[in-house]
Amino acid sequence: MQVENVKKYDRLKPLTLLYVEDSKFLSKVTVSGISTYFNKIYVAYNGQEGLDLLVSHGNEIDIVITDLDMPVMDGFEMIRRIRGGGCFMPIIVTTALNNYLKRENLFELSIDAFLKKPVDTNKLIEKIDYVVDALFIRRELFTKKTMIHNDIIYCETDQNGCITYVSNPFEKISGYTREELLGQTHALLSSHETPQETYKEMWNNLVASKQWQGEFVNKRKDGTLYTVNIIVSPMYLRSKLGNRLVGYSATSLDITHYKAIAKELHIKSRQAAMGEMVAMIAHQWRQPITSIGMIANNLQFDLMMDELDTNVLKENLKTIDSHVKYLSNTINIFRNFLSESKKEEKVMLKSIIDAVLGVVHDICKENGIAIEVQQDCCAIEIRTLKDELIQALINIVTNAHEALLEQKVSQPKISIECAQDQDSITIIITDNAGGIPEVLLTKIFTPYFSTKQEKNGTGLGLYMTKTIIEENLEGTLSVSNDKEGALFVIKLPKRR
Repeated sequence: MQVENVKKYDRLKPLTLLYVEDSKFLSKVTVSGISTYFNKIYVAYNGQEGLDLLVSHGNEIDIVITDLDMPVMDGFEMIRRIRGGGCFMPIIVTTALNNYLKRENLFELSIDAFLKKPVDTNKLIEKIDYVVDALFIRRELFTKKTMIHNDIIYCETDQNGCITYVSNPFEKISGYTREELLGQTHALLSSHETPQETYKEMWNNLVASKQWQGEFVNKRKDGTLYTVNIIVSPMYLRSKLGNRLVGYSATSLDITHYKAIAKELHIKSRQAAMGEMVAMIAHQWRQPITSIGMIANNLQFDLMMDELDTNVLKENLKTIDSHVKYLSNTINIFRNFLSESKKEEKVMLKSIIDAVLGVVHDICKENGIAIEVQQDCCAIEIRTLKDELIQALINIVTNAHEALLEQKVSQPKISIECAQDQDSITIIITDNAGGIPEVLLTKIFTPYFSTKQEKNGTGLGLYMTKTIIEENLEGTLSVSNDKEGALFVIKLPKRR
């Protein structure tokens, strides 16, 4: 039975505990009953010894289990000092004293769980397994906040626009140190290349409690210019009395390199191929960068208000990972678009489709659009330029999404089917938006041609998709109508 329980609670094995109990007998009995579940257990016999162990082994200890009624320093004082020092590791209290059961005392202790003596080791393991979720979430939160701090151009300001926080990439791209930036406004970075109308539009949106996205040409400390695609969002402190504006957050992507390439290739190419790429980048970045900005905006407040929903939070953290990878992959795709050296890799088609769904899932779900993937897609292996195929599929699915919204379909859906034969692999994407008018089918892949309203269509997405499929992947892309809507067929050569 013990072996089965240890296996059941296998995720506890990496953890190290601090057990504080003045009774050496009870301490020995309890530790012997739970030691096989954990990496290590430190034992202290009063609160002062517990604090000393935390000081000397704080980097190891994950959870504290403590009695309250102890000599030298009781558990109550020990917990107060732990919390007062800014440490929020899970604490489980074990005691036989009923007066400590008072709600106000428990609230003051900020403990994570309570267990009445005599300690049942099985119940203790259950309590530890319960509170460890919060521990793992806090660690994951810290990891993601560290990722934002180290990998994303991100800053926060107060209500007046004065900078209160900047990430490491923000320091690096601006050329200013954190100390030089804090307390300043973004006027420090402004250049004459960004029209005043752009700043005015941004503030009009923010004052109306709306998020704003656009481009800034900023000036570094050394006077050189750089261009960012930026999302600026209001930040609110949530409470029972309502939401209170506390400032603004800004998440940016450096597109200086691509603007420069676009300018260079515009001279070399009449079709301004790279200009189309930059426009497409802006189009494809809109959804993931918005998602990253919103999650970054909410992380600290959810933690501050102790309103963490485990399932929702884990999903949001996964979303950050998938979007950051997608943004990085998009950069690589457009960097390699005109390159002669492109590396093929062997992957399962399912992983490619999963990557596509990771980008479009949220926006489709928000608009009530169902995405159905045929089971056959899971078993097909393909050797291809993975990132470029992902980009092409995203373009087609995005086009279907926009068509469904424009046609206001009552039960909108997008279907992805797969098939293979000896020589090729076929991917079919369909929707139920009613199809494309026959007179337009021959023009659908023409550059700058769009079936959408002028304000919504660039005429670039499907043109670039066909270029990727037929020139870079050496396949074919065709479109027709079936009984419900448009039908896109990608046929790729099967490579050994």
